[in-house]
Amino acid sequence: MFSNKNSNEMSDLIKLVTPLTRGIIWLVKDASNTSNPRYNQIDYLLDGLLTANLKAASDSSNKVIFGQNFNQPLLVMIVNEIKSNEVQSFVSLFKDLGPENDILVIDEWDGLSKLKIELEEIHSNLKVVK
Repeated sequence: MFSNKNSNEMSDLIKLVTPLTRGIIWLVKDASNTSNPRYNQIDYLLDGLLTANLKAASDSSNKVIFGQNFNQPLLVMIVNEIKSNEVQSFVSLFKDLGPENDILVIDEWDGLSKLKIELEEIHSNLKVVK
């Protein structure tokens, strides 16, 4: 697993997302906090879909947003509360994930440790950023 504890600049996150990145799991307490440096990074990667989604649905539940990355699907799950069934449904979208592909995990509240069982199937594909 990859760890980079001080990647606060937009370019750092952008550099971690490669043509082989198929997903992002963002463990965040408040995804609507636009002052969070990750907000702008993820919104950029999703071509503004994060902002559009949050404006359309102001509730604070977990979300999955479908975007594009190098003409391939990029699935972003925003997790502010551990709901096992939702995480398992998200993981099931990656059943055809190859060993060369990765899923970036941005863990802002140490929630990853609570998701070990749900992420076991894709564990070898995870790249973790604190």
